[in-house]
Amino acid sequence: MRYGWFRRNAAALASLVLVIPVTGWWVTRPDYKSWYDAEPRDPVTVAAGGTSYAGATWYAASVEVDPAPKRVGADEPTPPGTTRVRVYLRLQVDDLAKLKGLEGCRVHLRAPDGRIWSDDIASGSYLDRPTGCAGGTDDKPATWRPKGTAEYYLKPRVGKPFETVAVFVVPTEDAKTAQPIVTWATRIPQYLAFPR
Repeated sequence: MRYGWFRRNAAALASLVLVIPVTGWWVTRPDYKSWYDAEPRDPVTVAAGGTSYAGATWYAASVEVDPAPKRVGADEPTPPGTTRVRVYLRLQVDDLAKLKGLEGCRVHLRAPDGRIWSDDIASGSYLDRPTGCAGGTDDKPATWRPKGTAEYYLKPRVGKPFETVAVFVVPTEDAKTAQPIVTWATRIPQYLAFPR
């Protein structure tokens, strides 16, 4: 009796049903794990009265949609269908040594559907405060900066809140709903969420 090719190879073909998905999973698993481990998933929501996190007290963020530039004549156009968003973060440390723990933060905007945007470093004319979570100092004379912004470029002091800023360019339909968040590579999957 002669069997057809399919019948002779039935066991091998049946094993492919298991081997192909397992091989696919094994090949893509490192990429998925790397993405999953770097994804901010666990929010720590900042309350209006302040929330203690990462060695500082964080206060509600202030968000401006389509803000005016801080330097006259420096209006940089955004791509069609996008809007600029400026976010002010206010925080306070009770121990200057803890400022070191705030370095390495990344400020983002996060849409309700999970899309995330990083700050736009090309929007320098829209910045009027230091960027980053550790505050900033300015080695130039105070007269170098406009009167309204010079006060922000001082070394943060214990027990006194200070402000930082980040500017984003996002799709116009997301500008009013995107939520500011702060992440640290060492604290993922946790992140600070600032409700709007």
